Amino acid sequence: MSNSNLVPSPVKHIEKVINLLKNNEAFSFVRFSDGETEILRNRYLEISNGITIFRGKQFVNSYPQFDSKKFDPRIHQHIRKDLLESAMLKDMAFYKGIPSLHNNALKDREYMLRLNGGFDYNITFSDLFLNSNYKRYRDEVVPLFSSFKNIYVIANYRAKPCGILNNAQHITVPDNFFATYQESLTDIVKSLECVEKGSLILSSASSLTKVVGYKLFLQRKDVTFLDVGTSINDLLSLKHNIRDYHAEHDSFIKKIFFRRKKGYKIQW
Repeated sequence: MSNSNLVPSPVKHIEKVINLLKNNEAFSFVRFSDGETEILRNRYLEISNGITIFRGKQFVNSYPQFDSKKFDPRIHQHIRKDLLESAMLKDMAFYKGIPSLHNNALKDREYMLRLNGGFDYNITFSDLFLNSNYKRYRDEVVPLFSSFKNIYVIANYRAKPCGILNNAQHITVPDNFFATYQESLTDIVKSLECVEKGSLILSSASSLTKVVGYKLFLQRKDVTFLDVGTSINDLLSLKHNIRDYHAEHDSFIKKIFFRRKKGYKIQW
């Protein structure tokens, strides 16, 4: 997405996505957030029952049940192995979003770059569709989804695609899929192996998305796969006021407050 001699631009990168979608050019995009980098570093991670355990510390959270997850290094090495393979895959049509400066994650950025073998055209921002790019993403990227004849959505079993996703086929994911990782992964990949050429696959399945995107890419380079995270929760009939950028859907005051927050502007 960018010349390796230049600082990556979130504006140019989202424009690249817009052009790829408009031109019906198949590609895949997966995004590694701080949760995935913790798993890659083999560190315990848990989000459940209003509690987050992250980097050895415990915090209170207000995330819904469908955001629950638990990675125990003693048990869940299969998903870590698959995430490592996804993080190391290099292909001109397989884009990987990684944490960066505005996330206060320079160590994670450099770690992900090492896994990739250095900076390359396929590296972009984990927040490519969020923060300062979120409004443009919703205004210009999301409407392009309706140009696809066949749309598949990977999301929690509670989700109900609506709006422009009303006719999308829903592939369900259980709560805390870590406990049933191999079974969930096998079922999802199998259900996507034979989708129609040119299909659009949107995935909102936490760390599982990064593996499904990688596994599917090895088999089907004629479909478009997007890691949408929680960016379209409203179109999935899921709670959509759980992330800072969701303030763009709220009142003018909340929106202005969000745009003034540290970390709003995406930076490499």
